[in-house]
Amino acid sequence: MSSERPNTGNLRLILCLFVGAYGLLHALYFWADPLGQSPVLDARENIAWAERIAMSELPQEPIYRALLYPLLLSLFPSSSLPVAATLFGLLMHGVSAWLVGLIGWRLWQNPMAGYLGALLYAVYPVALYFAGQVLDITFAITLFLAGVYVLLLSGKPTTRRRVLLWALLAGVVGGLAVLARPNFLPAVIGFPLAALFLAAPYRFGRALASLAGLVLALGLQGGVNYKLSGELRLMPWQGAYNLYAANRSGANGKYYTQKVSFERIAAGDNSTRMESEWLYREQAGADAPRSVAAMDAHWRAELIQEIRAAPLAWVGLMGRKTLYLFNDWEQYNNLTYAYHKARWPHLRWNPLGWGLLLIAAGGGLYFGYRRMDRPVAYALGLLILAYAAGLLLFFVSARFRLPLVPFLCIAAGGCLFLRPMGQLRPVLWLSTGLCGLALLSFGNWFEARDRTTFIQDELLLAQASSEVGADGPALELARAVLARDPQRPEAQRLEVTSLFNLWLTSGELAYWAATADALAGVESSDAAVEFIRGVVLWRASESAHAVATWRAAVARYGAEAGGSRAALQAVGAEEVAPEDAARLEPFRRILGL
Repeated sequence: MSSERPNTGNLRLILCLFVGAYGLLHALYFWADPLGQSPVLDARENIAWAERIAMSELPQEPIYRALLYPLLLSLFPSSSLPVAATLFGLLMHGVSAWLVGLIGWRLWQNPMAGYLGALLYAVYPVALYFAGQVLDITFAITLFLAGVYVLLLSGKPTTRRRVLLWALLAGVVGGLAVLARPNFLPAVIGFPLAALFLAAPYRFGRALASLAGLVLALGLQGGVNYKLSGELRLMPWQGAYNLYAANRSGANGKYYTQKVSFERIAAGDNSTRMESEWLYREQAGADAPRSVAAMDAHWRAELIQEIRAAPLAWVGLMGRKTLYLFNDWEQYNNLTYAYHKARWPHLRWNPLGWGLLLIAAGGGLYFGYRRMDRPVAYALGLLILAYAAGLLLFFVSARFRLPLVPFLCIAAGGCLFLRPMGQLRPVLWLSTGLCGLALLSFGNWFEARDRTTFIQDELLLAQASSEVGADGPALELARAVLARDPQRPEAQRLEVTSLFNLWLTSGELAYWAATADALAGVESSDAAVEFIRGVVLWRASESAHAVATWRAAVARYGAEAGGSRAALQAVGAEEVAPEDAARLEPFRRILGL
């Protein structure tokens, strides 16, 4: 790399100000959104785990899912979450963009090419979309890129001690990325091989040092597992079932689909784990051992059996996954990016997407291949292939694919070396290659651009809106879900609770009548719905039936049925302490007492 450094201070300042303003705009939009105020699914689970860790209440069992990110969240006051998590995620996104610039500078041996890659990643809307959420992916990407950059530093000519220290540190940081998100394991395992490609002496020592760093990092989790459960496990144990679910018969190749639905999922519980344990009991029998080793062995055996039974079907699934990997559509992962991009103007008007970035990366590699540092290019290429291989074994959903984006941005930095082509043959080769990438990326191959997941986005947004008291939007979204699927139980319950809350706040009789009508169509209940059912019965002068409904809710839902218990106390069906009488006044008003 050239030691000459041009004066680019003003350019860096302008870029930093622009990126900072765009990131702040995203934060403001996200904080104002119900999903930003009331996290759902994995984000909700991360917050619950952070609270458990803060209170030293980890279960005495092997770690199921990666907990490094919740451990970090536990350092923040619980009252500041998820706002602090959003700020931290955007900060990590900025650090990742800086690392993209440094790696790009190393690859292209040109600072401006690095700046171009950094800018592309900093304003990449999908990366911003995930950075604002309480998810581990942004933090894990930062750790992984830091590990890659430190590994590249170990390839600079210097003393043997420094080479080995840099390589050891690269392994440790890469290992931490795995502890944050285990799907980085195939790429980080590739660190020792990538180290062999790098120039400078001590190649084998560098490879061994990076491997030692990885083992050291994973050993930390092994020690925690041993302390918690007496089992020395270096990795979380969710991987075996996830691998089976990603490759089983009927898997769509795009994202995880749950086969078993659960009426109640407490905060911090993982629905995938619940499904895996339920299916294990069904398939292995009531007398089967419940140990982690037994369940992991069962799912590995099931996967091998399914592939052997229909090998061509599995090959077809892998082919579809490959097409989805190249496709511009960001596949569903908790939420569907396309649905929410349309809701937020600062993302909607950003033209960047996977397809354009893929084409830019192809052009950058074509125009800049003579300028690149070949050993660095080979090392990065190996890591990309290793990550992509692991990706294809599991899911190609948006969050799983995101770690490849920094490398596309790095490759796109080569577009800086755009040059005129005087001969027809190179023009044809380039045009054919880029058109092929565009065809792969923007075509709707095997229903890649699937919008059926929008119903889940509407449902989750309705739940979040209800949680933050936005009952009007919650009602509208719940009815949108019911228009797609009239039997969706979560939407039925949300329609009832939203109508009831709107009646409470407005007093309009139309909402009360609609509440009673919606209640009649509910097929699956919860604590809130049973409280409302009792209120409707009480106000219809069916007091005995109302009391029985509330008693049944308390017996079934326990602490969740606080409204039903308060109603019982308000009507005199249960005793109440004199000092608690005042808190029952709102319930008396609701019941017309």
